[in-house]
Amino acid sequence: MSKKNCLMICMVAALSLFVEMGCATKKYVKQQIDPVSGRVDELTEVSKRNENSIKDVDSRAQSGIQSVQAKATEVDGKAMAADQKALEAQQMAKNAEGKISGVETSLNQKISNIDSYKPVENASVTFKTNVAELSDEAKASLDQLAGKVKDSKGYVLEIQGFTDSRGADSYNLVLSQKRSENVVRYLSQQHQIPLFRMFILGLGEAKQVEDNKTKEGRAANRRVEITLLKSEIESMSSSK
Repeated sequence: MSKKNCLMICMVAALSLFVEMGCATKKYVKQQIDPVSGRVDELTEVSKRNENSIKDVDSRAQSGIQSVQAKATEVDGKAMAADQKALEAQQMAKNAEGKISGVETSLNQKISNIDSYKPVENASVTFKTNVAELSDEAKASLDQLAGKVKDSKGYVLEIQGFTDSRGADSYNLVLSQKRSENVVRYLSQQHQIPLFRMFILGLGEAKQVEDNKTKEGRAANRRVEITLLKSEIESMSSSK
């Protein structure tokens, strides 16, 4: 065999060995890479799931935050409304205090001048037995009296109720009070006379004006007397 042939054989053998080694290396590398690739794919899938979970948690968190913010806004609105109502209540209380103070001042002034009030006119209305309601005749008398004080100032009405002597004292006191109250109610509702200008008393069978032994006398005693008093100070001021 010539040297040239021997060299050719050696080269072929070396090439075959190289090819076999290359195939073996590729197979080895593939065996090493495939598990790693599978693990990478698995980790990628896990990462995607985690990412989706994070997005879901974030979405729910944002929804929760928005819900809390909405409730907080609602609570703030209610708190502001409550504060406004509290301020309005305080203002109303101040206004009421001012009105009460004004009324008290007015009453104190009237009380301080009570000695200046003098009786200028008297009226009387009568009632049937055990009756406190006003008759048409009584209403007509009250209408006439109310006309005299219409638009007047500086006056008061003293209203005293009475009964005849029949019946228990306690019953007569209650009945006389009811008669006085009905007179006040009529003058207030029908003629708008202020309540603070009227003073009432129920005196029962006290101060009899006629003899209770007769029918006529008892009829005269079942009465309400109204006394009109006017302030001399007010009268002098009006005359100036």
